[in-house]
Amino acid sequence: MTGNVITNNGLKIMLDRTYNAVPTRLAPSKFKIGTGTTTPSASDTDVETGVNINGGATKSFVSGYPVLDETNIQATIRLFLNSVEANGNALTEMGLFNEDGTPLMFSRAVFTAITKNNTVEVSFVQKDKFS
Repeated sequence: MTGNVITNNGLKIMLDRTYNAVPTRLAPSKFKIGTGTTTPSASDTDVETGVNINGGATKSFVSGYPVLDETNIQATIRLFLNSVEANGNALTEMGLFNEDGTPLMFSRAVFTAITKNNTVEVSFVQKDKFS
C-alpha cells in the first residue's frame, strides 16, 4: 500500500458521531474503487478515477462489518468484489463513504495495482487503529 488517510470529512464524521447527542452525519457503510494513483490527502473528497462496480459507483461493506475492537481501539472493515464486478480494470485505489444526501469520503487508500477480471475476486480489509 502506498498510502492510506482518514480525510477531513472522515474526521468531521467522527467528531459529529462522538460529540453530538443526535449526530447529523451517517457512519461509513459503502466503498468505491478506482484506478487513480495520486497519494491520498486529508482534503480528498472522492476517489481519483472511479470504476463501476456491477452497475453502480458504490457497494456496501461485507455483512457484519465494521467490527469494533475496544481492547485494541480498532475498527475492521471488510469489502469484497466478486468475479463479475469491476472487471477489465487495474485497481489501485479504494475509498470508504457514508450515505449522507451528499456522501462523504471517510478515508482513501492507494495500493499496488490489482488486475481485475472474471477469474479474480478481491477482498479488502481495512483496519483503522486509534491511538
